[in-house]
Amino acid sequence: MKKLLLENKFFIIPFAVFLITALYFILIYSKIDIHIYINSHQNIFFNYIFKYITHFGSGIFAAIFVFALLFIKYKWAIIATISNLLISGIVQFLKRIVFPENNRPSHIFRYFYEGNYKLSIIEGTDPGIHYSFPSGHSATAFAIFFLIAIIVKNQSLKFFIFLFALLTAFSRVYLSWHFLQDTVAGSFIGFLITIFVFLFFEKYKNPWLEYSILKNHK
Repeated sequence: MKKLLLENKFFIIPFAVFLITALYFILIYSKIDIHIYINSHQNIFFNYIFKYITHFGSGIFAAIFVFALLFIKYKWAIIATISNLLISGIVQFLKRIVFPENNRPSHIFRYFYEGNYKLSIIEGTDPGIHYSFPSGHSATAFAIFFLIAIIVKNQSLKFFIFLFALLTAFSRVYLSWHFLQDTVAGSFIGFLITIFVFLFFEKYKNPWLEYSILKNHK
């Protein structure tokens, strides 16, 4: 564990700063106030960028990522597959069983918000209604990008990889699919599950795991 944390400090330290900062605002301000602030600062450039960045947390992107890893190392593909399956199960359990009453921002602002703020919804997006907590896209994005950070050895790149994960998670709030706490919880779930699965396979030694489609055992 210590080795993993030290080797990925340029991903983990910024992530810790993000979590602490986000939790501070969550404790000080209501989720409505935070969402209004973010929603009121939309602009054309970020509307376009986040509408596409958000797909880095989709199931389709996760499947493409797993397929690509088969050409690098079976071990990475299996870790990614198991991580995403576990994340999907945990997130759906929390969404539908534990916190089913947590509706998405568009639904809250339309039917329950008593203020006079009209939520700005970006054209071409459909934020949905129910099952807001936690954010599945944020969990998937952090699982994918943290695994990429583990694979990549360049320390400077690890920080930029973190930024991609963060922007993907933030896009869910920007596009009003989720509140800030949804993405914080989702990102932490994705990060934590990836650590556990990775550490398990570090102990499970099998030469076959080190091969790939391009490097088959003979």
